Amino acid sequence: MTPLRRLLILAFTTSVGFSSTTAMALWITTVDQMLAVPSWWGSIIGSLQLAGAASANLVTPYLFRRLSCEALARAAAGFAVISAFAMAASTTGTSFAAGAISLGMAFGVLLSCSNALLARSKNVQGSYSSAQICEVAFAATFYFVAGTIIAAFGLRAIFILLACLAIVVAVLMHLLLKIQNSPRDAPGTTPARRLDWRIPVAACGFILFFVGQSSFYLHQVAIGAQIGISHADMSKLMSIATFGGFCGALTSKIVGLRFGLLRPLIVTTIALSAVLVLVPLTNSSIVFALCAISIQALTMATVPYAFARFAELDATGRFPSRGPSLLLIGVAGGPLVAEYFTGFGGYALVGVVGAIIVACAGGLFALAAIRSVSMRYAD
Repeated sequence: MTPLRRLLILAFTTSVGFSSTTAMALWITTVDQMLAVPSWWGSIIGSLQLAGAASANLVTPYLFRRLSCEALARAAAGFAVISAFAMAASTTGTSFAAGAISLGMAFGVLLSCSNALLARSKNVQGSYSSAQICEVAFAATFYFVAGTIIAAFGLRAIFILLACLAIVVAVLMHLLLKIQNSPRDAPGTTPARRLDWRIPVAACGFILFFVGQSSFYLHQVAIGAQIGISHADMSKLMSIATFGGFCGALTSKIVGLRFGLLRPLIVTTIALSAVLVLVPLTNSSIVFALCAISIQALTMATVPYAFARFAELDATGRFPSRGPSLLLIGVAGGPLVAEYFTGFGGYALVGVVGAIIVACAGGLFALAAIRSVSMRYAD
């Protein structure tokens, strides 16, 4: 199998791994139309699904000593198929919740395996940039197709779509396993004497970056409403903003490692901080739209460099494989920050606080770039 085909399989697998989060926006506020549950119930289950994905993603690297990443990913994809069909067939809130949480856990394992394999690539930053491009294209296509499917067959069809995607991943991982079976742990792994202090610093920086970013991203509908942007127009804007994400990932791919790993991270965090301060202050819908697109672009440009930094700190791939859980933790924390500070100073204060948090993330990325004696990452 050529390196390009392998990369495309891993990029698609990562995209499907995040698809439960992508699909979540479609059902957490409308699941009460499908089941006899309160309107707030979907948000609770969505949070539990994210928690399941993050927990599984954190634990999975312990299994790398017993199973290859390809075999583990194939098993996780099979479990995801069962879980997604269970959600589609659910008639009670309990069975739906069980299916949702198990689906989150299955995709958490899948993300851990695909990210570990990407981290072992020769050009980690380039591989993650390609994965980001695939994820943006996947999300845009998913939203376009999902709207048509829901209109034609109802909300349950979305979960069948997730099951079909998981089946494709299971087949691809089976083929990949036949061609190349990665070692049970990364080559050259040596016993760890202690944890490299830069690893938790970089992890905290990544979490804080997404706390600040999502403090706007998950409240942008409410922020846009303050300047007269309707819910329907915000939906269109969110779709258009995915193009910004594509441009950010593509720029990261083209620029590559010409400027190292740290300088691009500093540039994107400073730029994002500035945009977060501006976006709640503007009264122009055009400026707001440009800010929303810029946030997507800067986010997608940052992630490949952050993961490349993770891989540089830990050659085993175990730390990078936990990256999605750090992302999910950060995304979950953003709305809490927004809700808390809105009561004190409105969204203008949320923008300032979000900018400070992102700037702190940039500082931690810089701190983690300090050279020290390289130590292997211990589980």
